[in-house]
Amino acid sequence: MVSVEVSIPTATQPAGTYSRILDVAEALFAEHGVQGTSVRTITDQAGVNVAAVNYHFGSKDKLVFEVVRRRFQSLEQERSDALDEIEAKCKNENRRAEPTELASVLISPTFKRIKSGDVGWVNFIRFLARLTWEPGAEKFTPPSSSLGIFERFDELLVKSHPALDNSPARRCWKLSFMRAASQQTLLTIAMLQSGRVPNAIAFAGALNMLSQDEVEEELIKFVAAGLFA
Repeated sequence: MVSVEVSIPTATQPAGTYSRILDVAEALFAEHGVQGTSVRTITDQAGVNVAAVNYHFGSKDKLVFEVVRRRFQSLEQERSDALDEIEAKCKNENRRAEPTELASVLISPTFKRIKSGDVGWVNFIRFLARLTWEPGAEKFTPPSSSLGIFERFDELLVKSHPALDNSPARRCWKLSFMRAASQQTLLTIAMLQSGRVPNAIAFAGALNMLSQDEVEEELIKFVAAGLFA
């Protein structure tokens, strides 16, 4: 495989072979996909030998999982804390969660990270967009923390919108709509930050007319309306 230089974050990541392998793998997966990236390419760009990948991760599949897990770890903790806060507030105020409160739980923590300008998060968003279509992706198991967050979110959604209690299929699809809208929005922002917006995108010239804060606000309102439609 031809070696391609990639953007590797350095300022916000701790030093060390383990982190560097993850940074390089994340950037290459974003650029070429998992199947299109060999362990040899990762080790060459990370400046380590193949044995280092085997030592730290055991296999390429486990390396892929760890690339996902390390980003999700802090993200899901913040989402969990936000759910705790909403549940406590609703209990104290004897009310149901508002649609925008629920939508912001899953949207705002990721937006905060992509808005930071950290190239690692830009790479990660691009990587996730490709991961769904990777051969064998159907066997990939997301971190348990991620599944737990969506289960808690679903419980709050039902409490706030009781009519959905008897329609798990509608809830499932609403969550799918929410993820799709959020992921596409984040991917577009990642493309803007990296200067790689395809010419085929309709109204591409208007994408920068809203600030990222305004885009976040619009997405939250859009998703909230959809969840409670």
